[in-house]
Amino acid sequence: MDRASLYFMSKDDKNTFDFDETLPSLPLPELRDTMERYYSCIQSFGSKEELAQARKTIDEFQNGVGAQLHEQLKKRAAGMRNWLGTWWEDYGYHLIRMPLLPYQLMVMPSQLEMVGVPETPEYMLKSLARHIHHSLEFWDLTRKSSIKPLSSNGGKIKYSSALYKHFFSTCRVPGEEQDHIEKHFLTKDEGKTPSHMLISGKGRQFIFDCVHEDDTILSAPEILVALQRVRSILDYEPLGDCVPTLSHDERSTWARNRNRLREISVANKETLLLVESACMEICWYEQSPKDYEESCQLGLYGDLHSRWADRSSSIIAFRNGRCNWTGEHSCYDGTVSISYATFMQLSFLEVPEPDWAEAEKGNVLEVKELHFQLDDSLKSEIKRVQKDIDDRGIDVTVTFTAFDDYGKDFMKTHRLHPDSFVQVVMQWAYYQMHKEIAPTYETALMRQYYNGRTETLRSCTAAVADFLRASSNKQVGDMSLARAFRRAVDEHKHFMNEARKGHGIDRHLFGLWCAAYESKMDIPAFYDDPMYTKSGGGGNFVLSSSTLGFTANVGFVAPMVFDGYGVFYSITSEAVFINTTAYRDSMKTSARKFNDIFKDSFRRISVLLEQLAKESKL
Repeated sequence: MDRASLYFMSKDDKNTFDFDETLPSLPLPELRDTMERYYSCIQSFGSKEELAQARKTIDEFQNGVGAQLHEQLKKRAAGMRNWLGTWWEDYGYHLIRMPLLPYQLMVMPSQLEMVGVPETPEYMLKSLARHIHHSLEFWDLTRKSSIKPLSSNGGKIKYSSALYKHFFSTCRVPGEEQDHIEKHFLTKDEGKTPSHMLISGKGRQFIFDCVHEDDTILSAPEILVALQRVRSILDYEPLGDCVPTLSHDERSTWARNRNRLREISVANKETLLLVESACMEICWYEQSPKDYEESCQLGLYGDLHSRWADRSSSIIAFRNGRCNWTGEHSCYDGTVSISYATFMQLSFLEVPEPDWAEAEKGNVLEVKELHFQLDDSLKSEIKRVQKDIDDRGIDVTVTFTAFDDYGKDFMKTHRLHPDSFVQVVMQWAYYQMHKEIAPTYETALMRQYYNGRTETLRSCTAAVADFLRASSNKQVGDMSLARAFRRAVDEHKHFMNEARKGHGIDRHLFGLWCAAYESKMDIPAFYDDPMYTKSGGGGNFVLSSSTLGFTANVGFVAPMVFDGYGVFYSITSEAVFINTTAYRDSMKTSARKFNDIFKDSFRRISVLLEQLAKESKL
């Protein structure tokens, strides 16, 4: 695996984003098929009486208002290549009024030690200079439309690149009732894109331009000089006005404060535009996390007085050389984060150490500090929001661990799909800990369709539920349990493939809800049925999970529900890397205890599978 083969298009390849036009339209399932899949998926979560009522509610919906709403979706699909359009962003994310941090943003530790980069205070500035330079290489590929589209199955399945345009120079702008995305990024074919970088720390913000007059990007030594200047200011001058603090408020209040910020002066409008349109944000935190788990935890907290929450992509740089990559989830999904992360790590691995002596020979970059004009009201609001942050404390617990007894090689030896294997073990861990079956969400990738994003896989299939119940049945022997596990893994794989073909459930149900909402109709009674919520519908999945692929890169978001978990993992040949999140104040959950049972469950199932394999050979 090298970055040239993964990311650089050949001379004969077409424009990255033109290729998207060749992708198939997002399929719209038949209503009857969706409702039958839904009914099948709720079986493990209700009593006979609840399921009977759910069946009645489904039939009434399917034969009544649901059919009318589906006709609206069919008309929409006839005129749009992706019938979801912006609904997923508009109504899946932008109506939520909670602060983005710690509840909605994605965070990933950079793990640069894996590629031989020292994570030390002494190397911190040089590491960050290289970090920014390689980020600019990724930016340059994107703006020149020459970044290679992601693919799988040996290049047979190619994925949409549209979300790359939301990675740079993009912001989630708060609204009093609903947020929206403002994208300032442009490809070269579309026009001139912002080329300045935002650097913040200790409540102060700075910018510098990232390209030379000939439009080539800055070298790492040139960036190092700028970083040295900014770091000197931060080390020896007082705390700034901490305006970024305002962006960590409840969204409606932040919208009003943002409007007030703009109303004070034209200069404030211009400054705000520079903040929101910068290609990326580099945010210096004064903490020095001792390990990746602590850096993950600080990714949701830390020096929020310096961090603009709305930015689509940011690098958090700690004093001791560790870094996090963070992203605003409505702008793009974790697959884009992983693509960027892998590019960065391969760049550090393959590109030689720069000649730092060049820093003394080059031109000195202009670094400009940004200032806002503030009235007494906004100064008071900054203090209030910071107090709210301090009072709330660390209310989302984040853990980072690795199970390294085995990885995907062992799983494949037993002819089991690695992701499906981990999914069933994860649900088994929850079942052992909480003595109940959890409604489980797993992200299914839909970028193989035009402007596609994700689908929900309801991961607790009938075979998974059968395995979980069998595991607590003392009458079930070890070999029967191992066979039940294999059936569960295989069925999960089948339904994941079906979801990726457009035969999912939840995006269709979500689209029907959106059609009713936009038509100003009463939301159908189907969505109020207890089984809809109990089975995870409407964002109520107790286990919210996602695989981040087959590198060691792993990141996380907060759980969907208060008494739930976020479980995110990546699978290498010899290990499974795991980020687990849980709410501090939940009396039910414990991320660390869950991890212990998760890893023990991996060990237990490997013994059973080995025994089954030996028995099968006899």
